[in-house]
Amino acid sequence: MNKKWLSLYVDIDNPHQNIISSYFDYYTIGNQFNEKNMIMYFSVDDKNKVEDILNTITQKHNINYRWENVEFENWMDNWRDSFKPIKIDNKVMIIPDWDEGLYNVDYVIKICPAMAFGTGHHESTQLVINQMLRLDMNNYNSLLDLGTGSGILSILAKKMGIEKVTAIDIDDVCEENFYQNCILSNVSDIKIKIQDVHSYKDYNYDIILANIDKNNIIKILNKYQNSKTSALMILAGILDTDLDEIKNVMHSCSIENVEKEGEWISIVVKNKDYKNDK
Repeated sequence: MNKKWLSLYVDIDNPHQNIISSYFDYYTIGNQFNEKNMIMYFSVDDKNKVEDILNTITQKHNINYRWENVEFENWMDNWRDSFKPIKIDNKVMIIPDWDEGLYNVDYVIKICPAMAFGTGHHESTQLVINQMLRLDMNNYNSLLDLGTGSGILSILAKKMGIEKVTAIDIDDVCEENFYQNCILSNVSDIKIKIQDVHSYKDYNYDIILANIDKNNIIKILNKYQNSKTSALMILAGILDTDLDEIKNVMHSCSIENVEKEGEWISIVVKNKDYKNDK
């Protein structure tokens, strides 16, 4: 692998780490949270964009940070040491590739927690999974996963019976990891497209997932409303303090459900022009 990586060390207490890390969700490809600091991993190509975000944050928050180069192999070893299995709603287990345990749940997702952002530990991912588990997937045939990362949500959708699953992510490092996780989780026939989520124009799906960040979600919401799609959309990566801002951009869609975990929320929306009886 030819890509070069950087680690960003931010000195900040644990209660505030998720808030700070949310600013970088669109660019980070891995996080580690410790008691007094967090480490975020980025492609060296994104350093200038991350620096711009840091300049904005330091005007609001008193944080210290430093950059370091990182060896890819060391990063994988760190993930292996820190990864713990996750159980969600007693129905979904997310486990690492070295875990050979047997779990009495409906869906087991096995991933290699090494290369792409998204291990299932973040509240936003768990909130989307909870929203998906509340749906009767027998009523849906297609799903679009915007910002798929390691592919956990796409894999779950396939395991839940969705026939057509399309995943989008801007970072090509996700592609190898995505397909590796599909193999580990015994699913197939999922397409991943490496492109900016905002350049993907086809919203003709039954369900659309967007677990990214507030600013990108606002852009996606505008496109969703203008497309007049009948898709049910599940949004996450939103702080509860941002809900009013999200509501303000809704002119032709309504909120069907809101779930909260910690400081994070997930919302289900649909276009008002369509009556969704599913």
